[in-house]
Amino acid sequence: MSIWNDRMLAEWGSLRGGITPFSYKCINPASVDLRWSGRWKRADIGGWTDIYDTNTLVLEPGSFYLLDTLEYIRMPNNAVGKLFLKSSAGRMGIEHLHAGYVDPDFEGTLSLELEIRVPWPVTISKAQRLMQLTLESMAELPVVSYKTTGRYSGQSVPTESKGLPTQRG
Repeated sequence: MSIWNDRMLAEWGSLRGGITPFSYKCINPASVDLRWSGRWKRADIGGWTDIYDTNTLVLEPGSFYLLDTLEYIRMPNNAVGKLFLKSSAGRMGIEHLHAGYVDPDFEGTLSLELEIRVPWPVTISKAQRLMQLTLESMAELPVVSYKTTGRYSGQSVPTESKGLPTQRG
């Protein structure tokens, strides 16, 4: 397995339609920056709030949020993606819960599971670069496609778990 470099990422993102909208400014030597779409929902005592679409969001300490990426991702069938928080976002006190594995053939926006680890509010803005995605080539193609097995294929909003049941207070 090998990690894709900037040339490979740019070719996949722009020429092969892997990232929409695509920006060369988001390409790094071994990753591509992903931006916040402006859409979000928050966990509260009664469950999840509605989905909101805003230009800025004040993330409150101790709260848990689902956001999603501005970019719609079309993963190739020969690579996996790994989603990481950008270090600048981490230095602001944002924590990503590392649910960031992107299977081959996944298609959709990526949900971001965030909480605030500092004792003060953190403000983020629409289109702010919060995450970075790396791609890694697979030794062989999968036997079964994520298009067949995936629960989140085609998502276009922050999406809560479709797997394990959630406990509400």
